[in-house]
This record gives sequence, structure tokens and C-alpha cells, in this order.
Amino acid sequence: MFSKQCKIHLEDKGETGLEHMKAALKTAIKLQLLVPALVVHSVAPRFFTDTATTVIKDILGDRHENK
Repeated sequence: MFSKQCKIHLEDKGETGLEHMKAALKTAIKLQLLVPALVVHSVAPRFFTDTATTVIKDILGDRHENK
């Protein structure tokens, strides 16, 4: 079902296909939810001042924990 490259990637990440899909979708959802906050921040910088930084650090922290 998975190509050789996909299998190698999953082995490198130490995840099954479903685990990898869950992690990728979690990241995608966090980023999609971040977009409206960034749009508001772009026109009213006093709102959501640390939101993008916090979310990105959270995403990167999750990636490093799963190694």
C-alpha cells in the first residue's frame, strides 16, 4: 500500500501510517486555526501578540517529543 519511500519515512519517524496521519492532521488543524488570529493581528497588532509564536513552538515541541 505504501511506497518504499513512505515506508522509509515512517520507519525514520518511528510511527505507523495512522499515527503519522494523526500527527500531520493535528498540525494542519493547528495551523488552520492560527490563520484567523494572524489576520486579526495583521490589522490590529495588539491582539494575538504571542499566539503564532506559541503555536509554532507547540508544534515543534510535539515533533521533537515524538522522536
